[in-house]
Parts: sequence; structure tokens; C-alpha cells
Amino acid sequence: MFDISKLKNNIETTLEINETLEFKEETLKNTEIKRLENIKVTGNITRLDNLIYHITLNITGNMVLLCARSLEEVNYPLNIFLDKNIGEEDEEEENRLILQNSLDIFAIVWENIVLEVPLRVIKEDATFISKGDGWSLEDNNIKRFNDSPLSELSNLLDMEGKE
Repeated sequence: MFDISKLKNNIETTLEINETLEFKEETLKNTEIKRLENIKVTGNITRLDNLIYHITLNITGNMVLLCARSLEEVNYPLNIFLDKNIGEEDEEEENRLILQNSLDIFAIVWENIVLEVPLRVIKEDATFISKGDGWSLEDNNIKRFNDSPLSELSNLLDMEGKE
């Protein structure tokens, strides 16, 4: 939570944000993220009017994900820029981040990190695992297409003309 009472009381016009955030294992539990490292949040908050605040954030750090091919850990760098307005009395769930004199920076950062998670990552030097404990992958029955995708259609049309 970030104290915005100085903005509300017109003591300050801008509040600077310079935070390092840590995410507990419990927070990452139902995501593809294995770890978040060195999450640094910088930016500022300004008050536009009585009920609306403008926030700009730059979120940097490292997200650790699993390689889709080898299941090894992959470092995925984060560099997120956020520029949005947040209202105190908006009915939308995303804008319920202001509680009395505090703004929930953690929730905003977490939401934007989750949006950055790729569908899958592949480690640069990953090797495809083709055998394991009690299993192996064989490609004897895999049909390879060297011709164009329409080659089978052409063969069918040739057969139809001969009948």
C-alpha cells in the first residue's frame, strides 16, 4: 500500500515511487511463474481531481518460467511501462485499489506482470527430451509432408479422372 494522503490534502502534487517488491511463493502458486526476481517499481502518482489519480509505473525485473521443451528454468526479463488513471469511486473492480488514504501498488504491479506471462518459452539451447523413466518417443509412424499440402488433393483428382 502506498500512502496518498499528501495528494488528497494538496500537500504534494506528485508522489515518487521507488520500490523493490518481493512476491511470496503463495502468490505465484496458480501461475506459470516459478519465481520473480529483482522486481523494481519506479514512477509517480499525481492527483487529477478529487476522485481520479494518474499513475505512471516502470516495472523491471526477471521472471523465471519453465521451458516448454526441456522443463528447465528460463529467465524472462520484464520491462513494463504503465500509464493509467485510477478513480476512487469507480464501480469497476480494477479501480478498487484505493482504500481511504492508500493505493495498492502491489495489486497493480501483480496484475501487469501476470499479463506479461508468455504462453510458452523455449530455452535457447534446449534439447527435446525423447525418453524418460519408462517411456520413449518414436517417430516411425509420423507421416512427413515433403510436397505441397495440396499434393494429396491432386492425387485424388488424378484417380477420379481415370475411373
